[in-house]
Amino acid sequence: MRRLLVSGCALLFVAGCIDGNSSANKEMPTGPRLEPAGEVTLSMTGEARPAPIDMHGGTVTAVFHNWGVWGGILRDDVATCAAIGCPPAGDEIFWATLTSEGDGTVTKMVTGTPSETSPVSGSAVWNGDVHGYETETVATSGSTSVTAHAPVEGDARLEVDFTAATVHVEFTNLDNDQADLSWSALTMDGGVFGNAASGIEGSFYGADHEGAAGTFERDGLAGVFGALRASD
Repeated sequence: MRRLLVSGCALLFVAGCIDGNSSANKEMPTGPRLEPAGEVTLSMTGEARPAPIDMHGGTVTAVFHNWGVWGGILRDDVATCAAIGCPPAGDEIFWATLTSEGDGTVTKMVTGTPSETSPVSGSAVWNGDVHGYETETVATSGSTSVTAHAPVEGDARLEVDFTAATVHVEFTNLDNDQADLSWSALTMDGGVFGNAASGIEGSFYGADHEGAAGTFERDGLAGVFGALRASD
């Protein structure tokens, strides 16, 4: 879900201000996806906001403010940041986000504590979320053309082959009619997998490899992903 601030809607978060089938017309989730508290959880952060490229609002692009996925341990003993897009209060394992810049580009970023070693045993599966955007769709209004940056969300799944020290990555259930993406037999070394040439770069996070997160760009999509290790 996403919270939207749409031009012409009196600066309120209003459902239905844009087409109901649009990916950008959903509320952002505000709570953790996994429980109980005290264990590592996933939370969605930030927003994907439609914005007109001129004052008339006839053509819409999208901007992002810390839109992504946070993985960590929620805590009640620290103050919660009230600003949109701040991570939850707690101990962060990773935070993978997209943020629009003033020049019209989008920054893909992952922060956190890399494991710096590769997992060698235990559960082989990490499940989580993908936050991305279209990189090839162009929106035009009058004489102005911009990349539309239409938001795309889906599910992330990583599976490790401990014997071969490789990672298989799948992005499925992508919205906006996007096809699934997958990468097979990515070499895993020092907790890092993939590279720029393969279109995906990721790392394991946390002392016990609780999380996995990274960035990707392929087939007209770019974005970030974050996932948590399944219980052993």
